[in-house]
Amino acid sequence: MSKDYQDSKSCRQEVMYAKDSLKKRFIPIYIKKDFVATGWLGVRIVGPQYIRFEKKSFNDTIKELIKLIIEDKKHQEYDKKKVAEPSTTSPRVLENKPIENTNNQIKPNEDNHIKANRKSSKKSVEQWTKEDIAQWFDDNCIHQELIDLYDFRHGIDLLLYGQCLRPDWQIEYNAISERYEEKYNTKLYRDQFVRFVGAVNRLQPSNSKLCIIS
Repeated sequence: MSKDYQDSKSCRQEVMYAKDSLKKRFIPIYIKKDFVATGWLGVRIVGPQYIRFEKKSFNDTIKELIKLIIEDKKHQEYDKKKVAEPSTTSPRVLENKPIENTNNQIKPNEDNHIKANRKSSKKSVEQWTKEDIAQWFDDNCIHQELIDLYDFRHGIDLLLYGQCLRPDWQIEYNAISERYEEKYNTKLYRDQFVRFVGAVNRLQPSNSKLCIIS
């Protein structure tokens, strides 16, 4: 992909037909180091991982592309297998009844108690501890690997990092992708990072003043 590709009407129709009508999966390939897709093209490639030539040597980029195709194929096969395999066990239905103790006193179900505690916790983000942040990652279905990679200790760290993401989160994605691949020897898919960015953007600081990074 390039600026000429993005400006081409025929290329636009091609992508829209493949993505919107046929729902095909594809891997965007940039042929220029500095070009970033925007508009109609940027919207349609926000999820998939991409390959960019001129950033590394040609041979290394080809190897990266082949590796990405193989990984994507494995994901497809896993998804198909997961859908095709019926569950061998019937789901266990649990009645949401109170639990009686030995003194014949009724106490609330333990799971409900935990949920109630979570709902009643109204800490401001600035007061979050490492445990609160881990719970936030889990609630937003963000990969465990990202929790370990960032290792945030305080809620204010998240808020300040959110400021770093706002100018252009794709630049940060490129940097984090390299760290992620070095540590875990696998790709960080863009949709995984987008989920994290969206969750960070939804965080609301309290009325206390927050240092602005410029």
